[in-house]
Amino acid sequence: MSEFSASTVARLVSAFDSSGIHRMCSPGDYASGEWLCSEAAGRGVEISRMPVRTTQTINEDAYIECDGQRIDGLPMFDSPSTGNAVLKGTLCAYGERGEIAYLEQPPNSASIKGMSFENMRRQAKHAAMVVTTRVTGDSLAPINAQFYDAPFGSPVLLVAGMHHAFLLHHAGAHTAITLTSNHRRVAADSYNISARVASDSAASPLVVLTPRTGWWESTAERAGGIVAWLAALSAGAALHRESRLRRDVVGFATCGHELGHLGLNALLQQQQHLLSSAACWLHLGANLGCASNATLFLRSTETADSEHMRDLLVAESYPVGAICIEPVSKASGEGRDIVDHGGKILSMAGSNAHFHAASDRWPGNVSSSRTAAIARAVGNWLCDSGMA
Repeated sequence: MSEFSASTVARLVSAFDSSGIHRMCSPGDYASGEWLCSEAAGRGVEISRMPVRTTQTINEDAYIECDGQRIDGLPMFDSPSTGNAVLKGTLCAYGERGEIAYLEQPPNSASIKGMSFENMRRQAKHAAMVVTTRVTGDSLAPINAQFYDAPFGSPVLLVAGMHHAFLLHHAGAHTAITLTSNHRRVAADSYNISARVASDSAASPLVVLTPRTGWWESTAERAGGIVAWLAALSAGAALHRESRLRRDVVGFATCGHELGHLGLNALLQQQQHLLSSAACWLHLGANLGCASNATLFLRSTETADSEHMRDLLVAESYPVGAICIEPVSKASGEGRDIVDHGGKILSMAGSNAHFHAASDRWPGNVSSSRTAAIARAVGNWLCDSGMA
């Protein structure tokens, strides 16, 4: 896997970053999708596009006015709109008496269903909620819309973490506030990318999965997984050329991660048989090769798979002290969905000080050397996984 050098990774990550905001159904979604198809096809991989029909949220107005200040935000995409109405009331801490509640949450507070923030929304008696998300740089870091297909609760407006002190003060003072969150949906399409390197064997296939969309450019969040996905497919194609491929390698790069995993949901409806027939799902999750945090989590159905991947990472000079092997029950994102559906999995995910923020960009938040080490380790893992 020597082709995945730091310089090659830099070229790939830069190209992904420059394709624009990667939110599902945005121009950057389509541009980056076509770029990724071209990169995979250029490595000798059979590529197809799997349409995912959905809706796109159009944000008309999203802001609050408090103590003479206007603060712009973004709605929770699985919360209802206020329409043309403006909600008026007093700002209060969540759970206290007042019409509009304030609280602070991490941007990963809806990485899976059933988390505490979801329960708070379902139990809230407030007419609306204002939520700040705190990340490095204090910019707006949206929370994923796990229930995009089934919006619930009262309107929720997300605002940048820099406003936390201001809003906390006024929640304590029960200051009068107005809230507008007017958004609508229009029919739209995106697609999952399906890749295959076929063998002549009837052995169980290996599935390599990575999400490809996010709220903004989401460069460190998504690009490391995409690069490692290409490395896995490249390894499979190389084995095929050498007549050493002993099982099919099937890859999926899914859309709609930020909107309740819409792409994966569509994939599992169409390819449900892979949950039981695949030898393993290799889930290449968020923040692989992030510069702001080297921590790398390995979670697998079989602990030996995590240990094997750890050894391969260390052999490629990934810092051993940053690698954490955890129980598969801690898998998040699409990896958690595969676990919940009974699939066998090895999940890789990292940490990111700019998670979900517009500041998650190339080159500042991507380590080319660590991303390259992950990509080479993934390629070597595939070669070791009964392929040759």
